[in-house]
Amino acid sequence: DTPPYLACDTVKSISRTELSLTAYWVTRTHRGSELFMTIKGQHPLDPLSVEEISCVAAACRALAKREAWGDLRFNVISLKEPAKADLVAYEAGSKAQVLRHAFAILQTPPEPIVYEVTFELQGTKSAGVVDWQKREGVQPLASPDDCLLAEEIAKGSDEVVALLAERGITNLDLVACDPWSVHAAPCKGRLIQLFMYLRSSPNDNQYAHPLDLVPLVDLHHKTVVRIHKHSKPPKIPTKDNNYHSELFKGPWRSDLKTVNVTQPEGPSFTVHGNLVRWQKWSFRVGFNYREGLVLHQLGYQDGDVVRPVMHRGSLVEMAVPYGDPREPFQRKCAFDVGDYGLGYCTFPLTLGCDCLGCIQYFPATLCNSKGEPVELPNAVCMHEEDVGLLWKHVEYR
Repeated sequence: DTPPYLACDTVKSISRTELSLTAYWVTRTHRGSELFMTIKGQHPLDPLSVEEISCVAAACRALAKREAWGDLRFNVISLKEPAKADLVAYEAGSKAQVLRHAFAILQTPPEPIVYEVTFELQGTKSAGVVDWQKREGVQPLASPDDCLLAEEIAKGSDEVVALLAERGITNLDLVACDPWSVHAAPCKGRLIQLFMYLRSSPNDNQYAHPLDLVPLVDLHHKTVVRIHKHSKPPKIPTKDNNYHSELFKGPWRSDLKTVNVTQPEGPSFTVHGNLVRWQKWSFRVGFNYREGLVLHQLGYQDGDVVRPVMHRGSLVEMAVPYGDPREPFQRKCAFDVGDYGLGYCTFPLTLGCDCLGCIQYFPATLCNSKGEPVELPNAVCMHEEDVGLLWKHVEYR
């Protein structure tokens, strides 16, 4: 019953505490359609690789075909983290294997159904799919592709185009549509509301020119279901307010001298895969679509023992209630983690702009709505900062 290997590389010996991806196997299940992957040389907490995401996506398509779900729209493919007890036993040297699992959230538009699927990523006898659940009456977060689709729907609406023309706007390339989730929605559906702005040029700060139009779109049916607006179009602010280097008209500050951040001997931290050590501290860097940066297994070396300080740390939510009572902006309220995902909002960082000194970058790999891997270089940057003394005790005697 053991399926044959389709590809194989060798694995070199490496310690548990300094694990990195060294080889992979792709295997086919006994059904011949669902793929799963066995990764050798990874820590159980390492984020999913490009190969793993591709493999899970293939297994999702095979499952959808077998169950006759219809065409899939991928919302999430991410690592399903092991239980704390299993990780503690693993780090203590237990012989029990900690299997890697992946978690997928799938949609089948235009049906308002969500499927949650768990996959096993290790073991040559596994069927791949561990469990799947059909969820009704729920909505997953708005992915980056969802946001792009929402803007495309709004700009493709004849009614929206006509209302823009009434306001003297005919160049849709200069119209920016900010997609927001809808709380206290006035109707049902896979809804996104779009707050609209005008640009005076392609790189202009659109927030200086707000519009009164707020289209409400249904992503599944690709239609504008409502448009909230003022009864009488207000005057659009025309004054630019730009900070882009090519558009800022000055004056530039001239009262600051150059500050150079240098570390001639290099940084004091060491990095092995996703394991970081600094002074007597150690932790693992994780990343996912929802919380973005996650710190795992933060500990402190106390003599011969690593004292556990924090098992897992992340930003679990960021609520921003704008509290604007004016129509049509009263539903402008964001839960940035749950509504969009901080990981999905990540943008590559650059040296000298976002990060200074000796930088260690960590990439991230997410997925798009087709289930394809999306690689983000420099998703996380780590560097040392000297922020001075927190407090100082003075002996008065």
